Amino acid sequence: MKVIAKAKGLLVEPGKTWDAIAAEPMTLGSVFTGYVLPLAAIPSIASAIGAFLGGNLPNVPELLISYVIAVVSVLIMGKIMPPLAARFGAAPDANAGMKLAAFAPTGAWVGGLALIVPSVGGLLALVGALYTLFLFYDGAQRLFPVEPMKARMLGFAAVLASILLNMLIGLAVGILFA
Repeated sequence: MKVIAKAKGLLVEPGKTWDAIAAEPMTLGSVFTGYVLPLAAIPSIASAIGAFLGGNLPNVPELLISYVIAVVSVLIMGKIMPPLAARFGAAPDANAGMKLAAFAPTGAWVGGLALIVPSVGGLLALVGALYTLFLFYDGAQRLFPVEPMKARMLGFAAVLASILLNMLIGLAVGILFA
């Protein structure tokens, strides 16, 4: 139930939820097993169901790779954020970096539910992915407190880092599986 409450909070009341996440003690293991692993599976599971309902067999290897990429990108982003935050005058807090990387993709993961309906699901999933960029922007400012102008710049840097990371992962996967 905590997973659903956190996901709903990030989608409906992100500021309040980020503040609660910032104050809550967490370990990497608890965040991954209790939040990242189940939520990151949503787009792959929804895609498989959508393919099946559309009369096609799901591409299981592709869906598994997508899931692994989602999980690995959380780990990488969690490592990128502390030194990035330090460049804007924030403390290089590894715990805050892990929290941001683990909870910001919620929009994309929950938006991935729409992939059950292949004809319009992609567009709705894109809306979720765009909302994830907002969650990175907002969460970076709340988890790495600095003066307001630097906080906004850090928020934009977090969004750009997330976009760049996903582009690089996509490029690497494209090269490996071409």
